[in-house]
Amino acid sequence: MISHSGPRALWPVIFFLPWFLLGSAYLGDWALDRATRLIGPASAGTRKGPRFSAARLRLIGLALLLMTAPLALADPLPEPQAPCAVTTPEEARTLGDRLFEQGAYQSAGDCYQAAGELALADRAYVKAVEPRSAATARQLADQRDQAKTMLRKVELAFHSGH
Repeated sequence: MISHSGPRALWPVIFFLPWFLLGSAYLGDWALDRATRLIGPASAGTRKGPRFSAARLRLIGLALLLMTAPLALADPLPEPQAPCAVTTPEEARTLGDRLFEQGAYQSAGDCYQAAGELALADRAYVKAVEPRSAATARQLADQRDQAKTMLRKVELAFHSGH
Protein backbone atom coordinates (compact mmCIF):
# COMPACT_ATOMS: atom_id res chain seq x y z
CA MET A 1 0.00 0.00 0.00
CA ILE A 2 1.26 3.46 -0.81
CA SER A 3 1.83 5.69 2.17
CA HIS A 4 1.66 9.40 1.76
CA SER A 5 2.89 12.07 4.06
CA GLY A 6 0.58 14.87 3.04
CA PRO A 7 -1.70 16.75 5.39
CA ARG A 8 -4.31 14.82 7.30
CA ALA A 9 -7.94 15.32 6.46
CA LEU A 10 -9.36 18.36 8.22
CA TRP A 11 -13.05 17.59 7.79
CA PRO A 12 -13.38 15.66 11.09
CA VAL A 13 -11.88 18.56 12.99
CA ILE A 14 -13.83 21.20 11.13
CA PHE A 15 -17.23 19.51 11.11
CA PHE A 16 -17.35 16.97 13.92
CA LEU A 17 -15.24 18.30 16.77
CA PRO A 18 -16.92 21.72 17.26
CA TRP A 19 -20.37 20.16 17.35
CA PHE A 20 -19.13 17.45 19.71
CA LEU A 21 -17.68 20.02 22.08
CA LEU A 22 -20.75 22.25 21.88
CA GLY A 23 -23.02 19.29 22.51
CA SER A 24 -20.84 18.25 25.45
CA ALA A 25 -21.13 21.76 26.87
CA TYR A 26 -24.92 21.70 26.57
CA LEU A 27 -25.05 18.21 28.08
CA GLY A 28 -22.84 19.32 30.96
CA ASP A 29 -25.01 22.38 31.51
CA TRP A 30 -28.12 20.19 31.53
CA ALA A 31 -26.53 17.77 34.01
CA LEU A 32 -25.53 20.61 36.33
CA ASP A 33 -28.97 22.19 36.06
CA ARG A 34 -30.61 18.84 36.75
CA ALA A 35 -28.37 18.25 39.77
CA THR A 36 -29.13 21.70 41.19
CA ARG A 37 -32.88 21.12 40.75
CA LEU A 38 -32.67 17.85 42.64
CA ILE A 39 -30.70 19.48 45.44
CA GLY A 40 -32.65 22.75 45.17
CA PRO A 41 -35.68 22.18 47.43
CA ALA A 42 -33.51 21.33 50.44
CA SER A 43 -31.54 24.55 50.15
CA ALA A 44 -33.92 26.85 48.29
CA GLY A 45 -32.83 30.13 49.81
CA THR A 46 -29.06 29.62 49.79
CA ARG A 47 -28.44 29.15 46.08
CA LYS A 48 -27.19 32.24 44.22
CA GLY A 49 -26.82 30.65 40.77
CA PRO A 50 -25.13 27.78 39.01
CA ARG A 51 -21.37 27.53 39.38
CA PHE A 52 -20.98 26.77 35.70
CA SER A 53 -23.17 28.64 33.27
CA ALA A 54 -23.76 27.57 29.68
CA ALA A 55 -21.52 30.42 28.52
CA ARG A 56 -18.65 29.16 30.68
CA LEU A 57 -19.12 25.63 29.35
CA ARG A 58 -19.08 26.96 25.80
CA LEU A 59 -15.83 28.78 26.53
CA ILE A 60 -14.38 25.57 27.93
CA GLY A 61 -15.53 23.78 24.76
CA LEU A 62 -13.89 26.45 22.60
CA ALA A 63 -10.67 26.14 24.58
CA LEU A 64 -10.74 22.36 24.09
CA LEU A 65 -11.29 22.91 20.37
CA LEU A 66 -8.28 25.20 20.16
CA MET A 67 -6.16 22.75 22.15
CA THR A 68 -7.04 19.85 19.83
CA ALA A 69 -6.36 21.83 16.63
CA PRO A 70 -2.73 20.61 16.36
CA LEU A 71 -4.08 17.09 15.88
CA ALA A 72 -5.17 18.09 12.39
CA LEU A 73 -1.75 19.27 11.30
CA ALA A 74 0.36 17.18 8.98
CA ASP A 75 3.10 14.89 10.11
CA PRO A 76 6.56 16.17 9.29
CA LEU A 77 7.75 15.16 5.85
CA PRO A 78 10.26 12.36 5.85
CA GLU A 79 13.76 13.13 4.73
CA PRO A 80 14.00 12.71 0.96
CA GLN A 81 16.06 9.69 0.05
CA ALA A 82 18.50 10.01 -2.76
CA PRO A 83 17.54 7.52 -5.48
CA CYS A 84 21.17 6.94 -6.29
CA ALA A 85 23.60 7.18 -3.37
CA VAL A 86 26.62 8.67 -5.15
CA THR A 87 28.20 12.08 -5.12
CA THR A 88 29.29 12.74 -8.72
CA PRO A 89 27.53 12.28 -12.05
CA GLU A 90 30.35 9.99 -13.25
CA GLU A 91 29.83 7.63 -10.30
CA ALA A 92 26.08 7.72 -10.92
CA ARG A 93 26.64 6.76 -14.57
CA THR A 94 28.94 3.83 -13.72
CA LEU A 95 26.59 2.61 -10.98
CA GLY A 96 23.68 2.94 -13.41
CA ASP A 97 25.56 0.84 -15.98
CA ARG A 98 26.32 -1.82 -13.39
CA LEU A 99 22.69 -1.93 -12.18
CA PHE A 100 21.42 -2.08 -15.76
CA GLU A 101 23.64 -5.10 -16.46
CA GLN A 102 22.35 -6.80 -13.29
CA GLY A 103 18.73 -6.26 -14.35
CA ALA A 104 17.82 -3.68 -11.69
CA TYR A 105 16.36 -1.36 -14.29
CA GLN A 106 14.39 0.90 -11.95
CA SER A 107 17.46 1.69 -9.81
CA ALA A 108 19.57 2.07 -12.94
CA GLY A 109 17.08 4.61 -14.28
CA ASP A 110 17.30 6.55 -11.02
CA CYS A 111 21.11 6.61 -11.25
CA TYR A 112 21.05 7.64 -14.91
CA GLN A 113 18.65 10.43 -14.03
CA ALA A 114 20.95 11.59 -11.22
CA ALA A 115 23.82 11.59 -13.71
CA GLY A 116 21.84 13.72 -16.15
CA GLU A 117 21.58 10.95 -18.76
CA LEU A 118 17.87 11.26 -19.42
CA ALA A 119 17.79 9.11 -22.56
CA LEU A 120 19.45 6.23 -20.74
CA ALA A 121 17.11 6.75 -17.81
CA ASP A 122 14.08 6.52 -20.10
CA ARG A 123 15.43 3.32 -21.65
CA ALA A 124 15.99 1.78 -18.21
CA TYR A 125 12.51 2.74 -17.03
CA VAL A 126 10.94 1.20 -20.14
CA LYS A 127 12.93 -1.99 -19.50
CA ALA A 128 11.66 -1.98 -15.90
CA VAL A 129 8.05 -1.86 -17.09
CA GLU A 130 8.34 -4.83 -19.47
CA PRO A 131 8.43 -7.61 -16.83
CA ARG A 132 5.54 -6.04 -14.97
CA SER A 133 3.44 -5.77 -18.12
CA ALA A 134 4.19 -9.39 -19.06
CA ALA A 135 3.09 -10.57 -15.61
CA THR A 136 -0.04 -8.44 -15.88
CA ALA A 137 -0.84 -9.90 -19.30
CA ARG A 138 -0.49 -13.43 -17.89
CA GLN A 139 -2.81 -12.58 -15.00
CA LEU A 140 -5.40 -11.11 -17.36
CA ALA A 141 -5.26 -14.19 -19.58
CA ASP A 142 -5.73 -16.45 -16.55
CA GLN A 143 -8.69 -14.40 -15.37
CA ARG A 144 -10.23 -14.48 -18.86
CA ASP A 145 -9.92 -18.27 -18.95
CA GLN A 146 -11.50 -18.56 -15.50
CA ALA A 147 -14.39 -16.33 -16.56
CA LYS A 148 -15.01 -18.43 -19.69
CA THR A 149 -14.97 -21.63 -17.62
CA MET A 150 -17.48 -20.19 -15.17
CA LEU A 151 -19.79 -19.09 -18.00
CA ARG A 152 -19.67 -22.59 -19.51
CA LYS A 153 -20.54 -24.10 -16.11
CA VAL A 154 -23.47 -21.71 -15.70
CA GLU A 155 -24.76 -22.52 -19.20
CA LEU A 156 -24.50 -26.25 -18.51
CA ALA A 157 -26.28 -25.84 -15.18
CA PHE A 158 -29.22 -24.07 -16.83
CA HIS A 159 -29.51 -26.46 -19.78
CA SER A 160 -28.96 -29.78 -18.01
CA GLY A 161 -31.86 -29.42 -15.55
CA HIS A 162 -34.61 -28.66 -18.09
